[in-house]
Amino acid sequence: MPIVSGNIEQPLRDMWETQAEEALKKSTSGGIKFDDNKPDYSLIPPNALEDVVKVLTIGAKKYDRHNWKKLDNIDDRYFAAAQRHLWALQKGETFDDETGIHHGAHAICCMMFLVEYNYLQNTKHKV
Repeated sequence: MPIVSGNIEQPLRDMWETQAEEALKKSTSGGIKFDDNKPDYSLIPPNALEDVVKVLTIGAKKYDRHNWKKLDNIDDRYFAAAQRHLWALQKGETFDDETGIHHGAHAICCMMFLVEYNYLQNTKHKV
């Protein structure tokens, strides 16, 4: 009896059947899910992520949601801001004076803005 059922074109059924057989070999409980090649979000450290979200939330309340996209010279400003937080860490200062949140979380937010800005520039040619 096939593991994959339903009205699916045969090449897809064959591929999924093979994947299902391989997944069952790895399974200890008999369940299967084809997620081997998908991003593993469980790798994100939860405490660091929570601090990053806190920084983003404070920023949204202080300035406005997505305000960062409206700034001039985003590249320079967020690179400089990330550096300030990283240098504070380098000098032994763990927590930001204003927020009380780890300087690393602030630096990560700045870097996320830079990465997202880069994606937006390369896909939409605007922010």
